[in-house]
Amino acid sequence: MVEKNYYVRRIAQALVTVWAAITFSFATVRLIPGGPMDYIAAQIRQRSGGAVSSTRLNQMVEMYSNVNPDKPMLQAYVEYIVSVAQFDFGRSIFYAQPVWDVLGPAIPWTMFVSLFALVIGTIMVFLIGGFLAVHEGDAWDIVGSYFVIFSDAVPYYIVGLVLLFMLGFGTEFFPNGGRYDNALTPGFNVEFMASVLRHAALPIMSFALTSWGGLEFRAHCTRIIGEDYVDVAELRGLPDSRIQLRYIGWNSMLPMYTGLMAGLASLFGGSVIMEQIFRYRGMGFYFYEATMARDYTTVMAAVILFTIVTVVGLLIADFTYGFIDPRAGHTQRESFSRSYRERLQRFLNRLRGGGADETETETIDDRIEGNRISASGAMSFDVDSSDFSRGEYIRERIDQSLLTPFRIIWTSPRARVGAIILGVFGFLGLFGPYIVPEVRPMQGPILLQPLENMRYPLGTDDIGRDLLAQQVLATRPMLIMMLSGAMFTLGLAIFFGVTSGYLGGVIDKVLMTVTDVMMNIPGLALVIVLAVILEPKSPVFVGFVLAIDNWPRLARQLRSQVLTIRGESHVEASRVLGLPTSSILSKNVMSRLMPMLTMGTVGSMRNILMESVGLYFIGVLPFTTSNWGVILNIARNGGALSGMDRFHWLLAPILFIVTMTYGLQLFAQGTDRLFNPRLRARHAATVSTDDMEGGRGGSEGGDGAASAAD
Repeated sequence: MVEKNYYVRRIAQALVTVWAAITFSFATVRLIPGGPMDYIAAQIRQRSGGAVSSTRLNQMVEMYSNVNPDKPMLQAYVEYIVSVAQFDFGRSIFYAQPVWDVLGPAIPWTMFVSLFALVIGTIMVFLIGGFLAVHEGDAWDIVGSYFVIFSDAVPYYIVGLVLLFMLGFGTEFFPNGGRYDNALTPGFNVEFMASVLRHAALPIMSFALTSWGGLEFRAHCTRIIGEDYVDVAELRGLPDSRIQLRYIGWNSMLPMYTGLMAGLASLFGGSVIMEQIFRYRGMGFYFYEATMARDYTTVMAAVILFTIVTVVGLLIADFTYGFIDPRAGHTQRESFSRSYRERLQRFLNRLRGGGADETETETIDDRIEGNRISASGAMSFDVDSSDFSRGEYIRERIDQSLLTPFRIIWTSPRARVGAIILGVFGFLGLFGPYIVPEVRPMQGPILLQPLENMRYPLGTDDIGRDLLAQQVLATRPMLIMMLSGAMFTLGLAIFFGVTSGYLGGVIDKVLMTVTDVMMNIPGLALVIVLAVILEPKSPVFVGFVLAIDNWPRLARQLRSQVLTIRGESHVEASRVLGLPTSSILSKNVMSRLMPMLTMGTVGSMRNILMESVGLYFIGVLPFTTSNWGVILNIARNGGALSGMDRFHWLLAPILFIVTMTYGLQLFAQGTDRLFNPRLRARHAATVSTDDMEGGRGGSEGGDGAASAAD
């Protein structure tokens, strides 16, 4: 019965997600003043020379968009849903044929690239992650871990551009674009299939080299290597190959299964940028062309189809996980807060038991004592100022708030390198415009190579502009965009995640339903639609738009953590004592969430950087501000892929993009040590000797684990 309820709930959630995408499409077409419907009408008038009557105009608008502007809203909405359910998305103005005839045949091509990239990436995860786990702690592990972090920091479209230059334009074996050789007749024959594989090879390699999590698989392998059943297998004398593959590798891959299926959806959404680079005519290619042509009917249909593919992929993952791993029951796949039925049962139990639930035998004093014990290990800045002078109190605050985090970061190699990189970019963002010269045509020789003239260390472009100055001047808008987007992401994630996790009940279900719907709708496609409609120009506004693709996953993570914290004794004791909710959240909950919030903020900055550069690169976002993606676009259109004498033009922004994302990746992985209370006690200069002695034994173990991780 529980299994059946799980399947029903997941199918219902999937249907709600698809319904939300269809509703968004209808609202975008019908309700936005001066939006898609008015644009379609204007296009029809222009093509007919203005000689079309209003009645005929409305009929043609309905034919193209499946939305009649004259009918009542509810009737038009129902008819639109019925049409979409029949895969009738209207007629494309740009392609002059039914939308399904354009997008339907393109879906298998995009799925072909995405599936092959997923398979190859999974094999790489299995091989490299397992190799690092076996060599845990030695030189291979250290070097390999940094390589994996670097590969995860490089955007897939950057790898695509480099592969296109090296293997596409550099050789004749890999084509520069297309799906197959146009001289061949499509069919299931060796020559045609070989042509299909050659044309898809570079897009597949671009995705596979960047869309995998080798360190996560390494962590799972390392954990399983210490399990008892692995030791038993070794004592039985089983071959090492069987132990590594069947016992360690397979069981380590199981926790990543759902993430891999979600990665398929991510690859499918990323096809919008990738297929433009390789001119690969899949669904992303037609979605982009329709977007640039303001063919809103095709654009909204593509968003719906992207959503359907994503939802189906996640459903397959959820439904098949129990068959792949029999230990995982569907009853434990989702952790909701207490329902009203559970609360009523607890209340009745208290009435029967004289005011106490048999599962809650501890007293208020026990909870308060537990709170004291828990609070001793939490990060707290409360200081009794009666024992200190004002100067000592200020020094205490500065030491614990500023100097101690700096010391901890400096002891972590990854965090230290990441902090240095981010510090350099912060300096360039603040003072770069006052250091580098103004960018203007013919300020140097044309296409000067890097390091030929130290006045232009990165060389110049095809009209003699300094490439280093261009990258430096683009740093400040990039930082503004990243910070504003990360703050907006953080605010939405805290509101949805912390509120739903702490309050529970109906509020939890409503907020998490909204979160799940937003998480299942392909974020990049949604951002592209909003970018085309809103045309954001300021870096702050662009950051807000890009945040839409980043907050749902962080909100989910925060909710899971809050559910755990909410059940701890010190939080329940605070509620029993009648402390205000705001005080409990700020002192008991938010302080425990700081590691996740910090890493979530840095991760959001990284995602916003990669997405903004990609969207500026393909021209979706307006060129109204300096941006490394704009420079990439100009370089590619200027022939930077055609030869070595121009490739440095493309390499200059790539250097800045990869360095920034690598710094963010390293810093995010190193900052988890900031919130280890024992490490803070060890690195705080103002901590008392008693506190140091009390935390010495545990801190050594914690430091050892942290050092091993680095």
